[in-house]
Amino acid sequence: MTQYHVPVLLAECLQALDLQDDKIYVDATFGGGGHSRAILESGKDIQLFAFDQDPDSIKQSKVLKEKYPEKFIMIKENFANIRTGLALERIKKVDGILFDLGVSSHQINDPARGFSFSGDGKLNMRMDQDSQLTAAEVVNTYSFEELARIFRKYGEEKEAARIARSIVLERDKEEIETTLQLSNIIENCIISHKSIKAKARIFQALRIYINKEMEVLETALNDSIKILNPGGRIVVISYHSLEDRIVKNIFKYEAKSCICPPEFPLCVCDKKATLRILSKKPIVPTAQEIENNPRARSAKLRIAQKREVL
Repeated sequence: MTQYHVPVLLAECLQALDLQDDKIYVDATFGGGGHSRAILESGKDIQLFAFDQDPDSIKQSKVLKEKYPEKFIMIKENFANIRTGLALERIKKVDGILFDLGVSSHQINDPARGFSFSGDGKLNMRMDQDSQLTAAEVVNTYSFEELARIFRKYGEEKEAARIARSIVLERDKEEIETTLQLSNIIENCIISHKSIKAKARIFQALRIYINKEMEVLETALNDSIKILNPGGRIVVISYHSLEDRIVKNIFKYEAKSCICPPEFPLCVCDKKATLRILSKKPIVPTAQEIENNPRARSAKLRIAQKREVL
């Protein structure tokens, strides 16, 4: 039987989506299916479209498809293709979209996927197993300068240069093929209690770079805003500052009705506000939820609603 992990901020997400009968919703990050299952079990007469490119997620979705054949449709696509995926299902507008940007538990817990530094598996880190670039290729072929740039930009790691240099030195002796090898290199380079955080940042940086997560997120959020019906809501859970900054800035920009320089006496930009921000500050998990699920500790939930644009 398929096992579902309790999704992060589940009650808050359901409330934020404001589920209503005869409406269309999207779970842009199906993952282990927890949010989708809760949405379908809400008792509302809705239609739900879910996106994911991970083969394991596609397999798990079959349980919900069997249980809710008329209400649930799974689309095997990266959420960057949310508009195209829905258009192929003859859906042009929707009433709510949920993004949970965290790596799914089944991906982290499978050493073969190479997402976690706590296990030992091949340096993979691909969300889409059909894509070509792997963490092993990056670690073993990229220059010192490029590795340091990736670690700084996507991991915000202060010791990016030192770690990149250590990787280059070690790969000259032996090809770095596994997560344990990379983890040991970082640990030997950062010999202190800070090594665990350094590992987390380096693995995060590689995952983000390989899957183009920041570029994909910007595209998906902008397209999602376009396909929302007036009154529809976009709900996003992020887990690190890079993601949260993108969500915050896009919401903030779309909520503005003018982007003219402050010295202009009159507005000449004709900018229209498309969103109303419903979460002035991000919603975070309770202490109880963090205790029950430590992976929720860095989660931030932001909510916005589509305006009627005249």
